[in-house]
This record gives sequence, structure tokens and C-alpha cells, in this order.
Amino acid sequence: MNKQILWMYRGRELVTNSHSLVPCSSRSFGSFLFGKVRILRFNRWLQRRETGTQVDKAAALEGFRFPWPFPEKPSRFYNMVSYLTLGTVASVSKLLFVRVANELVVHNKERFMNIWMDRSRPLITISNHRSNIDDPLMWSFITTPEMCRNIDRHRYTLAAHNICFTKPLHTRFFSLGRCVPCVRGEGVYQKGMDFCVDKLNENGWVHMFPEGRVTMEPLRFKWGVGRLVEDTVIPPVILPIWCTNMSSVWPIDPPYYPRFGHRVDIHIGEVLDSKVILDELSVKNGWSVAKRRKFITDVLQTELFKLGEAVGNLTKGDRRSFDAQIVHFRFFL
Repeated sequence: MNKQILWMYRGRELVTNSHSLVPCSSRSFGSFLFGKVRILRFNRWLQRRETGTQVDKAAALEGFRFPWPFPEKPSRFYNMVSYLTLGTVASVSKLLFVRVANELVVHNKERFMNIWMDRSRPLITISNHRSNIDDPLMWSFITTPEMCRNIDRHRYTLAAHNICFTKPLHTRFFSLGRCVPCVRGEGVYQKGMDFCVDKLNENGWVHMFPEGRVTMEPLRFKWGVGRLVEDTVIPPVILPIWCTNMSSVWPIDPPYYPRFGHRVDIHIGEVLDSKVILDELSVKNGWSVAKRRKFITDVLQTELFKLGEAVGNLTKGDRRSFDAQIVHFRFFL
């Protein structure tokens, strides 16, 4: 007698039963194998569901396993391939926001464009993180001509090493798309952070998700953004951005595929001048490096969560603005 595996989902437990079938060797054996495959796929789905994102394919403590993917002096050919990768990813992202798919509305776009095209100072953008692919989807409001004119100043962004950099091919692709490996747990002085500081010192643009992971609730900012502000030679311009409803276009839970018929709003906040923050720190003579970094991080956290409250996507009082009382000054350009 052959057996067929039945499965059902009860309280995150896979229940299997068996019952007799009419003997039919080839068909029953095929059904048996098919059932085994379904169970394996189901268990993987449960594992992804527990993390709320993609399965970590490398141990978190293993670190970045490949040679550093960014050349010290990029050749013309490397830059050309990198620009082609950035342009291709941007074009594919725009497909999710064509007329019959989803609607993308950007607020205060001219503010972003003015800062992006001003190459006299480095630029740091910070935003909430509500979808696995907020970046690159959030930059779909940049038109193709605008992208082509300023592609050499397109953003660098930190990406989890155990999600985006698990294979040599993935490492090559994401690095050409200006994603920088970030190893959780290695602190603010890891190589990826050093690389971002170098790019800011070249008056480049670095985008960060300071909450550190995809989350539907506000989280305390990681201190890496504080290091970027303090260690850059020229005080950077900081631009907070708040994205709403992005997870309805690309969900955070499996199955991972695009959804249609939704509206996504991108809110560009007020431009912040980090020079004012650093001037405030200059009178704090007895403060340690860690305390200074925490001060900067708390200021930026407060400003981004205020933007979330202003657009109505974050309930007032839920932003967990730790030590927000230290910030009572305005520092807009």
C-alpha cells in the first residue's frame, strides 16, 4: 500500500497524516515525491515568516566572506558597468508605478532635486524602512533624464551582508548597484562604514535606513549615522524622507511578488544642516565620542519621526524619541 502525505498549518506546526490509496506505482510515487517537495517548501516558508524578511543564507557572525568589491580607483569601464546597473534597476523599479500598476506620489520633489544637484557638500538621506526593497523603489520618482544627468552622484547605501552578499555573483551585482556590505554586530568602524565616510568626503551621497532593519514600528536609530555625520570633513547636508504604504506594493511576508492597485507616498522633509549640530557639540568639551555620536543620532531620529507624525503615518508619542529634550533648536538651511 502506498502513502500520501497530507499537511495543514495549525498554530505554526506541520501536521502529517497518511492513508491508503489504490496501488498505482508510478503515479503514487510521483505524488509522494511531490508531497515531500511541498513539505520542504512549506518549512522554508515558515522560516522566512519567522524572520519577517528573506532567510539569512550566511551565518550572522561569519562576516563578509568575499574580497572587497569596490576598487580603490574605478576604471572607466567599471563606472560604465556600474551606471548601466543603476539605470537598469531604476527602469525595472519604475515598472511597478506605471499607470495600470501602482501610483507613486512624491511631495516636495524640487527640494530633493536642488540638494542632489548641489555638489558643494556631501549628502546623507535617511528614511524609514517598511519594505524589503524600499531602495530602489523609493527612487522611482527620479525621471530618466534626471537620472542620466546625475548618475555619477547616485546614492551609496548599506545592505545586509548575509542577505545581499551571499554569493560572488550577488556580491558583484549589488556592489555595481552601489550597495555597500554591512555586517550586523561589527560596530560603526567596520569597512563598509569607512567606505561610506570616504564617499561623503568626496561630496557623494549616502542613503541610510537608520533603524537597521525592516520594521513596521519605529525603532531606535543605530549609531552609525552619527558617525557618518561627525567623521565627514565637510559637514553634510541631511535630508529626511518618509515613505508610506510601500509594504503594500512589495510585502514583507512571503510570498514575495509585487502587488498592484496601491498608492505610495514619498515625503521629502526639511533640509537639515549638520553644521549646527556639530557647532552645538563643540561646546561639549567633556563628552566622550560615544556620547557625541548618540547626541547626533538622537537629533536625526527625532527629526525623522517628527516627519512621520506630520504626514499622519506615525502616531504622536509612538516615535520613542529618546533624550529628545536635548534638541530645542532649528537647523534648517
